[in-house]
Amino acid sequence: MTKHPSLVLARRAFGAVCLVVLVTFGWSASVSAHTDFVASVPADGATVDGPLSSITVEFTNPAVESGDGFRLLEPDGTVRIPQAVDPTDGTAFVVSFDPALEAGTYGFRWEVQAGDAHPIQGAFQFTVETPSASATSPSVSGTSTPAAADSVTSPSTTVPVDHSTMSMHEFMMSDDAPGPIVGRFARTLTMGATVFAVGVMAALAWVIRGHRDDIERLLGWVRLAGLGLIAGGVTALATLDETLSGSLSDTATSKPGGAALLTMAGGLLVYVGFASAAGKIVGQQRSLSAAVAADVATGVRPERSTAANPAARREQFRWVPDATATAGGVGIVLALGAFWFDGHTVSRGPWIVHAAVNLVHVTSASLWVGGVIAMTLAAWMRRRRHADADLAAMVIRFSTIAAVSLAALSVAGVVMAWMVLDSPGDLFSTDWGQVLLVKIGAVAVVAGLGGYNHFALRPALEARPHDPELAAHLRVSLLIESVVMVAVIVITAVLVASST
Repeated sequence: MTKHPSLVLARRAFGAVCLVVLVTFGWSASVSAHTDFVASVPADGATVDGPLSSITVEFTNPAVESGDGFRLLEPDGTVRIPQAVDPTDGTAFVVSFDPALEAGTYGFRWEVQAGDAHPIQGAFQFTVETPSASATSPSVSGTSTPAAADSVTSPSTTVPVDHSTMSMHEFMMSDDAPGPIVGRFARTLTMGATVFAVGVMAALAWVIRGHRDDIERLLGWVRLAGLGLIAGGVTALATLDETLSGSLSDTATSKPGGAALLTMAGGLLVYVGFASAAGKIVGQQRSLSAAVAADVATGVRPERSTAANPAARREQFRWVPDATATAGGVGIVLALGAFWFDGHTVSRGPWIVHAAVNLVHVTSASLWVGGVIAMTLAAWMRRRRHADADLAAMVIRFSTIAAVSLAALSVAGVVMAWMVLDSPGDLFSTDWGQVLLVKIGAVAVVAGLGGYNHFALRPALEARPHDPELAAHLRVSLLIESVVMVAVIVITAVLVASST
């Protein structure tokens, strides 16, 4: 059996998008636009004269100690807790030890949280040598990092130790904090559910016309998006609780914790509010004779008349929100508001400005991306009913929403990138900027497909509304567009998690 060329193209596009998503997730393990490790004294692999009383760790932006904080592995395998930690200006930490470190090879692990409470961590090792007669302070060999700032504390008879021992390899590879993949999964789930709920709701109100069962099914999927919001919020809150030092109430009152709670509350309201009775499904299922008579009365050409496809114009129902959908609408507002307290918004730029721009960015993206996904689902449901005549009208109704949303999305995206990046050169010189370029490329692909649907397929469908080949071509084009958009959501979640 020969495969349809459009289906072959769709499968290839799906495979390519899956590859991009997997590479992005793997690549993103080291992506960070701003808060990142800069240098340490001693440097990784350096040899210094002892005794050594302090270690300095420097970051690109202010951070706070989190999780296990700072730990030292002594030559005998004992894990030692610092005597004191001086955060100085928040970008450099002077970690002091009393008694000072004598000769031997040491491992050092650090874990801090960035401005949006997401953890970064790492490890290095160094060697302390027996001091020479003239040595009065530690010196670093083979490194250009600045001299360490000593923070000598008063003598103490107790050395803090957590009474565990491990090899250097185990210590350097240990990872007690929740993996970054968990946080990215929570963000992807939350972002995807928000985009889907907003876009499908808007498409149901303004774009989708068709059979009652299809509309009810789309409303059911919006409810499932509410469950996705709840799951994403719970996962994010659990991850933060493991990351932050403090009680659950402290986690909940932090900005990222508040975002997680808003997401959970929004998801609950979406699930409850968008039940099958949320709103009215109005319209009528006309008889074939009435539909043909309407075509004649409005001057529809014979080759485009409903008579050519009896099922084409008989199902003209639409969803109209009413008071029962208010709770779901409030839930969507809460889910959008959660983006005011997480990611870019709390890590860079004036909060109120970035929050407003972020709201425009997320809302416009949701209307565009979610709308395309809703049209894709509607088009494939129509395929089962052999009711493709209204596909061109659906594309026309969506075109205005798409154009306005894309324009707002582009402007807001440029403003946000300007506030997040230190300079235009960071687009090419940093991992975060390069991932942003990948996202821009994917968005350009989606915009190109949308333009093709509007300027090429729509006129053809208007001229031949019952052509099954054209309808199949549009369905596959929408499917490819939706798959690429899912990749854009994943890449965006990675960028938000990394712009700290």
